[in-house]
Order: sequence, then C-alpha cells, then structure tokens
Amino acid sequence: MACLNKLAIRGIRSFDDKQIAVIEFFSPVTVIVGHNGSGKTTIIECLKYATTGDQPPNTRGGAFVHDPKMANEREVKAQVKLRFLAANGQRMLVVRNLSVSLKKSGGLTMKTLESILALADGNAEKGGKRGVISTKCAEMDAEIPSLLGVSKAVLENVIFCHQEDSYWPLAEPSILKRKFDDIFEATKYTKALDNIKALRKERAADLKAEKERLESLAREKGHADKLRARIADLNSSMGAKELEYEEAKKEYERLVASNQRFYDSATKFRDIYSKVESLQEKKERFEQDLAEARENLQELEGTDEELSERLRNFDEHIAKQKQKKMTEDARLQDLEDELAQIRKSHVALTTEQGKLEEKLQAQERLIADREELVRDLAAKHQLRGYDHSPLEKEQVLEFTTKLSELQRKQIIEADNIQADSKASNDDYRERLRTLDADLQRLKHRKESLRERTTLQGNISEAERDVDAAQALPAKLRTLESEMEDKERRLEIIKDELKAAKYEERIAEKESKYRSLEVTRDGLNNEFRTLSLQADSRAKLDLNRASLKTKSAEVKNVIEINNPKFRKLVGADAHVETMERELDRVHREKERQRHDLMEQRKSADSKLSNAEAELSSTTRELKAAKDKLKALDKQIKAVMDDSLAEGSTPDEKYSDAKLQLEAARSEIDTNYGAAQKLKEFRSAGRARKCCPLCTRKMNVQEVGVFENAIQAELDKASEARLVEVSNDVTEWEQQISILKDLTSVANSRDEIKTTTIPGFEAKFKAQEAKIPSLSETAEKALHQLNEVEQELKEITNLKQHASMVAKTQTEIDELKRSIASLESELSATGSTRTADDVQLELGRLSDEMRANERERQSLAGERERLLNSMRKNESDILQMRLQLSDLKSQLRDKDVLEKRISDMKREQTDSHGTLKDLDVQISSAQEPIQRLQREHQEIEKDWNDKLSRAQRSSQELNISMDKLESMNKQVERQLRARIGRQLKECNEKIEEYEAEIQDSLSRIESVREVLRKIEKEISDAATSMSNLRNNLRVRKLTRDIIETQSEIDSYDMEEAARAKRVFQERYKVEKDRETEMQSKYAHLGGELSSYDTQLKQLEADLKEFKDINKKYKDQLVKVKLSDMANSDLEKYAKALDNAIMKYHSLKMEEVNDTMRHLWNKTYQGTDIDGIKISSDPEGGATKRSYNYRVVMTKDQVEMDMRGRCSAGQKMLASIIIRLALADSFGQNCGILALDEPTNALDTENIDALAASLVDIINERKNQGNFQLIIITHDENFLGKLGRSDVMEYYWRVSRDSRQKSVIERHRFG
Repeated sequence: MACLNKLAIRGIRSFDDKQIAVIEFFSPVTVIVGHNGSGKTTIIECLKYATTGDQPPNTRGGAFVHDPKMANEREVKAQVKLRFLAANGQRMLVVRNLSVSLKKSGGLTMKTLESILALADGNAEKGGKRGVISTKCAEMDAEIPSLLGVSKAVLENVIFCHQEDSYWPLAEPSILKRKFDDIFEATKYTKALDNIKALRKERAADLKAEKERLESLAREKGHADKLRARIADLNSSMGAKELEYEEAKKEYERLVASNQRFYDSATKFRDIYSKVESLQEKKERFEQDLAEARENLQELEGTDEELSERLRNFDEHIAKQKQKKMTEDARLQDLEDELAQIRKSHVALTTEQGKLEEKLQAQERLIADREELVRDLAAKHQLRGYDHSPLEKEQVLEFTTKLSELQRKQIIEADNIQADSKASNDDYRERLRTLDADLQRLKHRKESLRERTTLQGNISEAERDVDAAQALPAKLRTLESEMEDKERRLEIIKDELKAAKYEERIAEKESKYRSLEVTRDGLNNEFRTLSLQADSRAKLDLNRASLKTKSAEVKNVIEINNPKFRKLVGADAHVETMERELDRVHREKERQRHDLMEQRKSADSKLSNAEAELSSTTRELKAAKDKLKALDKQIKAVMDDSLAEGSTPDEKYSDAKLQLEAARSEIDTNYGAAQKLKEFRSAGRARKCCPLCTRKMNVQEVGVFENAIQAELDKASEARLVEVSNDVTEWEQQISILKDLTSVANSRDEIKTTTIPGFEAKFKAQEAKIPSLSETAEKALHQLNEVEQELKEITNLKQHASMVAKTQTEIDELKRSIASLESELSATGSTRTADDVQLELGRLSDEMRANERERQSLAGERERLLNSMRKNESDILQMRLQLSDLKSQLRDKDVLEKRISDMKREQTDSHGTLKDLDVQISSAQEPIQRLQREHQEIEKDWNDKLSRAQRSSQELNISMDKLESMNKQVERQLRARIGRQLKECNEKIEEYEAEIQDSLSRIESVREVLRKIEKEISDAATSMSNLRNNLRVRKLTRDIIETQSEIDSYDMEEAARAKRVFQERYKVEKDRETEMQSKYAHLGGELSSYDTQLKQLEADLKEFKDINKKYKDQLVKVKLSDMANSDLEKYAKALDNAIMKYHSLKMEEVNDTMRHLWNKTYQGTDIDGIKISSDPEGGATKRSYNYRVVMTKDQVEMDMRGRCSAGQKMLASIIIRLALADSFGQNCGILALDEPTNALDTENIDALAASLVDIINERKNQGNFQLIIITHDENFLGKLGRSDVMEYYWRVSRDSRQKSVIERHRFG
C-alpha cells in the first residue's frame, strides 16, 4: 500500500523562496494546525501538485508561486519535492520545479521547469543510487497515480481535495456526474466501448468497401469470362472466314487469268489507247498538282540531288537542334540554380558583413573609450606621452605597467607611513612611560608627607569652623526671619493647588488617553488583520490587472480575426459563440469537402477512363498507321516513284497490261510491216504517188513521204524489236508482281478508308470529351482547394477561438476570484485599505501625543506647585534643623578655638617639605603635557598622510581595475580578429558579386542560343514543307514533259477503233473480276479486322490477369471481416455488461460505508442516513448515470442539495470522501482532510473526532495507512491528541518576515 514520507516546499505561495520547509508524514495520522492564512492548505496543494501535476484552482498566471514583488526579485524559482513509498514497495522521489518572472508590463510569466521522477536512495536493486524514470511532466502525471495505486481522479477529488472544492459531492448534477464518472473511470471504459463500436463501425464501412471491391472484382471476372468467350467466338469465325477467303481467292485468280487471256488476245491498240488515256489523266493530274504546289512555293536554288540530301538530313538536323536545346535548357537550369545558390550565399555574407561591421564599430568604440580612460588617468597621475590618439598596443601596455608601478609605489608609501607612525607611537609610549614613572614617584612622596601633615587640615578646618561660627548669631536671626517667610508662602501655594483642581483635569486627560488608546488598539488589530490579508489584497490587485490584460487580449484577438470570421461564418464574432460557430462551419465545410472530394474522385475517374480510352485509341490508330506505312512501303518498293504518287496498284496493273499488249502489238506489227513499207517507198518513189490513195506527189512531197516511211522503218528496225521485246519481258514481270500486290493494296485501302478514319473519328470524339472532363475535374479541384483553404483558415481561427475561450474561462475564473477576494475582505468588517488604517493610526497618534502633552503640562504645573510646596516645607524643616544646629555650633565654637592653638604648634615642622614637592610635581607634569600635545599633532599628521595615501591608492586601484577590464574586452575583441573576418567577408562578397555577374552573362548567352534554336525549330516545318514542294514541283515538271512525249509517240486513231471492240466484251468480264476482287478484299479486310479485334481482346484480357485469384482472395477477406465484426459486437456487449456489474457493486460498497459512518458520526435526529443515488440515463440498460446525494428519513428519500445546513454539507462531504477512499483507494492508504470542522457545531466536531479516532484505530494496523488532517481548531486538535492516536503534530505559522514556517511539536 502506498504512503507518503516527506514533503519539501520552497517558493510556493507564502513559503520562502530562499529556504526549504520540510514536513514528515506520520502513520497513522498527521495533524497540521495553524491560524487562517498561515499556509496550511498550501501543503495539500503541494501534495496534489506533486502527485497529479495540477495546480490549485484560480492560480493561473503564477499565483501558485511566491510573488516576485513580495520577494523583491525579478524571478522566483519554486520547488516541490515529495518522497513516497509506491504501491509496489519501491521508495520514489518526485521533484517539480516552477519559476515566475516579472514582466516589464508588471504582469507575471510562469514557466514549468524540468521535473524528475526517480527511485529514491536506499534501493538495493539500484545499489543505493537514484535511477531517473522520467523528466517529462506528461509522463510523470500519468506514472505517479499508477505508482500510488489509484487513478488521477481519486487523487484530485478524494485523497487531496482542495478546501475550495470540498463541497463537490453536493455540487450541481453536471459537476457531480463528471466527478463520479472520473472516479469510476467510466470515461475510460465507455471510451473503450465507444472505440470498439467505432472500430466496428469503421470495419463495417471497410467491409462495405471490401464488398464493393468484391462486386467490382466479380464484374471484372464476368468481363474477363466474356472476353474469353468472345476470343473463342472470334477464333471460330476466323476459321470459317479463312476458308471462304481461300475459295474467293481461287475464284478471283481464275477470273484474272481468264480476263488476262482475253486481254492478251485483244488487239494491240487497246493497250495503246488505254495507255494514252491513262497518260492524259496522269498529265492533267500532274498539271493540277503542279499548280497547287506553286501556289505557296518559294523556289530554292541547287540541283535535285542537293535538295534531296537536304531533305534527308533535315529531320536529323532538327533532332540535333532539339537535343541541343534540351542540353542548353539543362545548362540554363544549372546556371540559374548556381546563381540562386550564389545569391543565397551572398545574402548570408551580407548579413554576416553587417554583424561584423557592428562588432568592429563596437571594438573601435571600446578602444576609443579605453584611450579616453588612458588620457584621463595619465593627466590625473601626471604620466606624459599619452595625450594623442590612437595609442598603440605597446603604449597601452607601457601605460598599464607604469600605472601598476605607481600602484605598487603608493602601496609601499602607505606601508612606510604606517611603519613610521608605529615607530613614532612606540617612541612616544616609551618616553611617556618614563616621565609618568618620575611623576608617580613624586606624587607618592607627596602623599606620604600629606599623611603626616593632615594636622594642618584639621587646624584650617577648625579655624574655618571658628570663622564661620563668628556669623552664627546673625545667621540665627536671619534664619528665623526666613522661616516665617517660607511658612507664609507655603500657605499661598496650598490655596493655589486647591483652586486649580489639577487632579480632576489630569484624570479627564487620562480618561481621554485611555479611550484613544482603545481606539488605537482597535486600529492596530485592524491593521494586523489587513497585514495578514496583504497576500489577498496583492492577489486582488494582480487579479484585477490580469483581468484587464486578458480582457484586452480577448478584445484584440476578436478585432483581428473578426473580418475572417465574418467572411467564413457570415456574422460578427462573439466570445460566447465563436468556438461553437466555428465548429458548426467546420463541420459544414468538412461535409462540403467530402462531397467535393467525391465529385473530384468521380471526375478524375471519368477523366482517367477517357484518357485511357483515348490512349488505347491512339495506340490502335498508331498501329493502323504503322501497318498502313508498312503496306505503302511494300507497295512503293514494287511501284516506281512516279506512279506511286498518284496511282493505285490496280491502275498500275491495268497500265502494265496495256503497256504489255501495246508492246506485243508493236512486235507483231513490226515483223510484217518492214517489208511492206519498203515496197510502199519504192512504189511511191517510182510512181510519184501514194500506193494506198494513188494521190500524185511532187518532188517535195515525195521527200516528205520517204521520210515518213523511213521513220516507220526505223521503228521496225532490229534494235527496236529487241528493245520492245525487253519491254515485254519487263512488263510481264511487273504484272506478276502487281498481281501479288492486289490483296496488299486492298488491305491498305481498307485501313486507309475505313479503319483509320474510324479510329480518327473515335479519337476526335474521345478527345472532344477530354476538355469538358478536364474542366470538370479542374473545377472540382479548384472548389476543393478553396474549401480546404477555408478549412485551414477555420482551423487557424479555431485555435484563436480556443485561445479566446480558454482566456475567457480564465477571465471568468479571475472574476470569481476577485469576487471571492472582495467578499473575503468585506467579511472582515472593514472596507479600508492598510494605508487608510495607517493614516488613521497616525492621526490618532498625533491626537494622543497632543493629549499627553496637555496632561503632562497639567501634571508638570501641578508637580511644580507640589514641588514648590514640598520645597517650602522642606526648607522650613531644614531651617528648623539649621536653627537647632546653629545653636549647637555656638556651643562648639569655644571648644574649637582651644584646639586650634594646640594644632598650630604641630604643623610647623613638615610645612616646608610639602612646598618643595609641589614645585617638583608641577615641573614633572609640564614635559608630560608637552609630550602629549606633540604626539597628538604628530599622530594627526601621520593619520592625514596615511588617509591621503590610502585614498590615492584606492582611486588608483579602481582606475587600474577599470583599465584592466577594458584591456580584457579589447583583447577578446582583437583575438576574435573581427577586422580580418570583415576583410575576408568583403573579399568573399566581391567574389560572389563577380560570380553573379559572370553567371548572369553566361545565362544571357545561353538564353540567346536557346532563342536561336527555338526559332530554327519553330520554322522547321515551314522549311521542310518548302523543300519538299520544290522537289515535288521539279519532279512534276519532268513527269509532265515525259508524259507528253509518251502521248505523242502513239497512233490514237487505231487505238480508238481497238477500244470500241475491247469495250464491248472486256467490260462484262472485268466487272465480274472486280466483283470477285471486292469480295476477296472484303473477306481479307474482315479477317484483318478479326485479327485486330482478337489482339485487342487478348490485350484487354491481360488487364484481368489473375482476376480469379484476386476474386477468391477478396471473397475470403470479406468473409473474415464479417466474422470479425460479429466478434466485436459480442465483445462490446460483454464489456457493457461488465461495466454495469462493476458500477452496481461499487455503489453498494460506497453506500454501505457511508451509512455506517453517518450513523456513527452525525448527532442529529433529522436525518437517518445518506447515500449516493445513481439513475441510469435513458433507461436501466444504459451505462451512463446521473448521480445525486440523497438523505433518508423514515424511508423517505430527498435530494440533500439545497436542503441541508453548512455543517451537514461538510459532514456529508467528508463521509462521502472517506467512503470513496475506502472503496477506490485500496492500494493507497492516504487521505487528506482540509479544515474538516468548518461549519460543524461542537457535538458534530466531537463526533467527527471520535469517528476519525475509530477509523484510525481500525486501520492503523494496516500497512502504510495515513490520515492527514489540516485544521485551525485547537479543541479538535486536543480531542485527537487525547485519544492517543498521535505523538507529534505540525504547526504552520508566519515568521517576522510574514513567511510560512513549519514546526514539529509534541502533544501535551
């Protein structure tokens, strides 16, 4: 069981901050007694602070610590040290430190310093050393209650309950509920239960999300299954289509062969005509392309090969420029980063330069001050050569050395003066002793002679007596006359005293004085009371100042944050509702943020899906274009460039067949035409007429005829036939190749006309969706950012609002504290301050002094008359005695005259010797007096010299100390080498400035290069297009010329006749071929489309990789989460039932203890008993309770709050705390009662004492039981002491400095 050992207090409230007050706690009871305001309750406050870390109520702002103003200090440090035995048997030590400092504004600032929780000395396990457990206040606040074996709530509300909170069991229901909930630790259990429910709710939400995830995986699994089914269907369809494709291909090839045979058998002019038509179309197309190409053409110089080389290298050149741009961009970024770092270093060095310049100026000022001091000291001590500036270090050292030498000389001089003065004093004392010895010898001789010459005195005395006696008759007559006069005056004084009534007047003054004295005592008592209340009045002033400061602070915060508050809330901020309104707006904004986050999530999801679809379409489009390029490349590899520009493979195939037929026709024609032409030429030359039309020709026409025939013969020559035969072979090879390209061209055409436009349309449609979706997402993000910014502002305002609410709570507490202090001060019956009472005491003292002066004046006057009367009476009596004496003296006169004559004879012998001795003594006294005067003058001179030397030495020491201090400061400054540092700093700054300028110039040069590269890249498309157009124009021009030449070489009339024959038969067969070709190409396109779809489906299926495993894992996870949620529900119900059972058992235990203690203690008959009633909130099954203290009388229960007296409230509160301590403090035997007898009558005080004695006797045998009682009631102390439960008690009082002190006393 835990118990307390010792408590040390320093600087807390009225305890001295320079000394430590220690109190030891006894077992089973420790009684602390003292008058009100002595500091008893401070002990309980320190115990509570040491164990819980909580300061007493209304002590914010430093009121818990000794006031620095009272201690005449700027800062007061306080400490509370507690040594206790923990519930586990370990000796523990807790130390808590505080400090309060006085601000310039007059307010106080309190800080919590480092605290310690450690194992105390004497632990065997630790070898007698202290082992620190923690130095953090938060950890200590949690650890110490655990070590004491109770909760923090029990420590605060039961064990160490503050006097101000002692009536909490009869407080309002909300406070009572909070206290009991804390004691029962209901909050902890209900929080655990709420956490379980919150966890279950959270897990339910997670389960819902997991189920949604499961549903999503199920959908994905279904989609994957559908994809697999579609892939299987596609594979099946592709198999059927491939068979149909092969059949169509065979039929197409058969028709092509048949048409080819018909084509080949047709007239040779058919190909010529077709070829010419094709050439005409080609020429027109070339001319049209040439016109279009020349519209925006900028002609370039150079050959075709040069332009082609430039075109081939253009992309590489642009790529190099882009790479160069990236390199220059990276270089520019590096240069800008380097410039930023240099500027950062430059700024840092500039700051350092300012600091060093300031230090250098301070050093120069210090050196100037030192030189000024050197000049002043040099002028003061007459040291020359130091009146110039600046002074070198060697000169300063030389001056310091001279000053030290001068200091040493002055010390030596002072020592010499002291030595000379001592020698002079010794010589004076020796001479004085010699002279005094001579004088004493002479005096001794004179005394010896005087003893022998006393007879002369007797003679003289006798003669004087005789001489005096000569006037005795006259004196006798005079004395008798004076006696009569004195008696007459005495009668007059007596009459005057009787008439003045001095006794009555003095008695009146004394009565007034006593009245004033009583008034003064009352004022003194009031002043003492006010002095005892000095702390309260000081607290009142401090609380009022704190109230004013905090009110101004709240007003300032409200004014500063009101615009933001009005913007966010829509109304002005008020202290009472600011935090609540911000919480409301915060919740609204949180909901709005949640909605916006959902909107943004939805928009981002849609945008991501659209972008994914767009990316997929882009990939598909790129794949189609790549395939188209591959097919084009394959076609261009076969077809020549001129035809590839504007002809299809079908057209090329038709042209090739026409060319082949024309070549074959030309061969057939030329074989028989040569001989016939020769015959035509011979006949024409001989007959001078045409052999065919028999038209006559002249000589010139015959020449033309022969030339024409010769031209035809040239065409039919052997070389021409070989050339045409070669052409036939080439055309046959090309036709064979072009036949294979037909299917490739069909696939290309389908991709180009169907697939790519479809993908492009899909791409455009998807791309059109992106901006709106992106705008929606950006809008949602913008709105979300705005709401989050507002939430940040609200959070900041909530911090200010929390501070305002906290400060307002402190203001309310200050107001309550001020009202309490004012009420407490008003209860003393005086509304005056100590200064008012002091002024009243001063005025009263002045009045008392005036009254006393008047009384003393009357008493003096009375005493004067009485003295005069007494004097006259004494004089009369004396005169009577003198009269009797005179008569006696007259009788003695005759006897003396006879004795005189006898003594004169005896005196004559020694008279001469005494005269000589008197002369010698007088002579001996003169040198002694002269020596004393000389010594006084010499000693005064020595003292003056020594004083001057010491004063000069002291001044020199002060100057020396000041100079040495300045030299040390200068040396420290010089060792720091500030000048060198400043120079180095300036050099570095110049270097950095040069580097900055260099970096700026390099950055500008890089930017210029980038601008040129960017301009070249931006103009690249235009340059490349123009270059291509120039090549195209030149090629088109050549193609037009070549085509026209080829057209001119054919005989079109024969071709026209051959065409008519060919069109009648060939068109039908060709249509059948074309139809089959379309079907064949369509099937090829379908197969290609199926293949593309199959690849896409397989790619899509890859996205659902391991979907079955994921679905299975997610299903297991959902089932497990569902089972875990069911278990959590069971645990919550079990914990709820356990809380209910624990609460009912504890309440029965507490109420049984209360019933026993009340019946044993309470002496009245109006209340049979008390108990705590706990009513479930919202029904019997709820675990939240409302508590109330009820009293019973004849089986009737009534709320005790508002129906009982102050004494009953105090007794009920004590009994409730005893019962709670007994029930909830089983591991802690400590209980502190602060002023338990307040408001109790004598009978109940006696009964309470008896009950406490019984409790002590019952539990004193229990290990470590400790009852701590604080009281000001001496009778209560006596009752406890006489019960033999304690041997010692502690008394707390105030010393002469009004500091609290603790003293131990033995009872009895």
